[in-house]
Amino acid sequence: MKIVKSKKTAIAIALMLILSIAIPLVDLHAANAQSSSQLTSYVYIDVAPNPIGSGQTTSITLWSGTPLPTATLQNDVRRHNYTLTITKPDGSIINQNWPVVVDSTGIQFYQYTPDQVGNYTIKFDYGGQIYTWNDTAAQRVWTGYQIQPSTTTITLTVQQDPLPAPIGSYPFPTEYWTRPIEGQNTFWYTIASHWLGGAQFGTFNQGGNNVWQQDGIAPNSSHIMWTKPIEFGGVVGGNQTGTIPGEDYYSGGSYESRFVNAIIMNGYLYFRMPLSNAGTSGLYVCLDLTTGQTIWQNSNISPTFGQLLAYESPNQHGVIPSGYLWQTSGTTWIAYNGFDGSWLFNITGVPSGTNVYDSSGETLRYVLSYSTASHSGSLALWNSTLAMMLATTGTYANESVRNVGLIIDGSKAYSWNVTIPALNGISTPSIVTVLPGDMILGQCSGFSAGGATTVSNPATPDPYTFWAISDKLQSRGQLLWIRNYTAPQGNVTIKLASADPVNRVWTLNEYDTMQYRGYSLDTGELLWTTAITQIPDMQFFQQRELSAYGNFYVSGYGGEIFCFSGNNGTLLWTYNEPSSGLQTPWGKLPIFIAAIADGKIYAETNEHSPNGIYYKGETVYCIDAFSGKEIWNVTSMAGISGGAGNPIAYVADGYLVYYNYYDNQIYSIGKGPSQLTVTAPDTAAPLGTPLVIRGTVTDIAAGTKQNEQAARFPNGVPAVSDASMGSWMAYVYMQKPKPTNATGVPVSIDVIDSNGNYRNIGTTTSDSSGTFTFAWAPDITGSYTVIASFAGSNSYYGSSAETSFYATAAPAATAAPTPTPASMADLYFLPLSIGMIIVIVIVVALLALVLLMLRKRP
Repeated sequence: MKIVKSKKTAIAIALMLILSIAIPLVDLHAANAQSSSQLTSYVYIDVAPNPIGSGQTTSITLWSGTPLPTATLQNDVRRHNYTLTITKPDGSIINQNWPVVVDSTGIQFYQYTPDQVGNYTIKFDYGGQIYTWNDTAAQRVWTGYQIQPSTTTITLTVQQDPLPAPIGSYPFPTEYWTRPIEGQNTFWYTIASHWLGGAQFGTFNQGGNNVWQQDGIAPNSSHIMWTKPIEFGGVVGGNQTGTIPGEDYYSGGSYESRFVNAIIMNGYLYFRMPLSNAGTSGLYVCLDLTTGQTIWQNSNISPTFGQLLAYESPNQHGVIPSGYLWQTSGTTWIAYNGFDGSWLFNITGVPSGTNVYDSSGETLRYVLSYSTASHSGSLALWNSTLAMMLATTGTYANESVRNVGLIIDGSKAYSWNVTIPALNGISTPSIVTVLPGDMILGQCSGFSAGGATTVSNPATPDPYTFWAISDKLQSRGQLLWIRNYTAPQGNVTIKLASADPVNRVWTLNEYDTMQYRGYSLDTGELLWTTAITQIPDMQFFQQRELSAYGNFYVSGYGGEIFCFSGNNGTLLWTYNEPSSGLQTPWGKLPIFIAAIADGKIYAETNEHSPNGIYYKGETVYCIDAFSGKEIWNVTSMAGISGGAGNPIAYVADGYLVYYNYYDNQIYSIGKGPSQLTVTAPDTAAPLGTPLVIRGTVTDIAAGTKQNEQAARFPNGVPAVSDASMGSWMAYVYMQKPKPTNATGVPVSIDVIDSNGNYRNIGTTTSDSSGTFTFAWAPDITGSYTVIASFAGSNSYYGSSAETSFYATAAPAATAAPTPTPASMADLYFLPLSIGMIIVIVIVVALLALVLLMLRKRP
């Protein structure tokens, strides 16, 4: 239930406080100044906005002086006989009367939407009244005093042109953001969320875990924000201990589980650290969800669920700051402050029952009491908020929650208690699930959540009985239906599965045949049964069903995920985990749904009690919840807990966090910040000559500054494409080989030229080193501003940077040299001389030849 006395504007609250303070200053003075038992009234009226456009709504506030003497929230001392008369420009009249003003301050609110242009006369008449109450104040008896009538008017001007529309919210973020979310960014509530643990609103799921995050966004990429070790993990190393060579540190699977009952609230992640072999016996820690930084730690507390309480009263509006971290011990609830872990208060006498959150964040507990001997019982609603209110004033009509430092008796904090009809069956009735304000589903067959009656006797009771009781205000406690169902033949075990509030269906699992039955929440009638064929036999060891979006999803040891329609049981799609080949004896690794959020399924592979040397290839998957298409994956062996294994992962504020067996670290997956740098030549570039613009795009998530990553990537971790992200994250954070095919991110290059024109000159893509280059020839002279920008992706928010360069005019072309004219000697004498010399040489040679021949004659 939500405690709301009235809706106030900020101005109205201020008026109320001022008037409350003024009670002894004005009314008493007015009374003392008169000789008779009459009190003069002073009435006031405010209209805002004024003027206003036709068809727009204005607020009218009426009040008569100060509140009546002794008026409080807890009594009925109230102003009477208010009349509002509105005369339109055409003379027509609207009247509104209030015989009793509900608000203890005497303030009355009215909203009016004018439909004509012109002046409206707004008249307020207070009809007066006799003070009939017997209370006293300021040593004076007010009973019998006559409070005089009074009237006032004001003019409302309505114009044709409307006033500017109010700001509903500022835009959604396009850059990296963290909490707190500034108070004017109203619509950001749709992207933000919390994971409070405990019972979730409106659903139950097999195994007792509720993993459907119905608020906010969730990661569309495997980008890792940070990792944090919570104990030694990974390969031990050496062989001095006599261990198997290459053996890993134990990770708690499945009965010393780590990272269970984690809470995410207000951007903080809370959980209990392990201590040696004990999974949850270490410090209770609070981490920043976006960075992994330790905010505080406490060795003396161990909360298991959180609460964000929206409390409304005349003096208090909004969610109580910091939230509550609740720890339970027997019948005592202990509240701690989410901001720093300090103790706040205790509530004792808390009954056992079924927990739910209502829409205002109140923690409710449905308490079913039943006697099988007399076949009679009752159903009651315990409300922690009522306990807090009772502690302050001893009454439910409380103006504020002021409970810090108190030990509160919660044994009487019930909103209602009703008798219920006979619920006959083979065992005591128990609640299966609650749709608050609607109905309660229950059974009398001894089923436990996700299991049969007992491990030693798994067969289904015959008959088994379910029932439904109304939780609606007018029919609360009335039986909607009760049905006995015949057990299936062949000794088949029936188990509870889930409830679908969308299609109003609840389901049971035929464990041996691995089929499902869907029943109406409204009538208990069997609606459908599944007909799955070719089910992997390994699925027998665990069939875990979860309900979300009007579908129900089945995962388990068979390595497949099945999606069925909650409306008719039709198989919508199947996801097959890839075969592990010779790596494991499983074939397809067992796969379990860890969380459902933002239209996506987050599933992980693991098993009960894995060997000391873990199998290779365990993976976390993100799958489209409506098509079954894989969106991304990253290597990890995310944790599970208990028995056949319930996966451990949490989603809030756009982040997925889980515990990784491979190295015993917490991993946070989400969209992170990026950083872009850009440079251009420092020297002037000639017009038309290409110059090179270069820069880098890097990942600057908190994890990139961790010791190992900072040492390995001194120039920053390169930003890569969504398609490359899974293998790249394994390289950056899990010591896997560097991918040879990683691609970078697109970078847009824009310039503002010397004429002031802003224009895009092209795009380029960074490489696996994070570097990008772009060659471009300036086309006009002057100064240029260069803007390089990365628009962002599923992995990163965008980033940009600027630089500049100067383009000069191209140098003038160099003229070809003029040849020197040849002289007469060059043209005639030298060629002639050379020719004559050649002729002489030839003649001399011939004469020499003749003389030689003459000498040889006999």
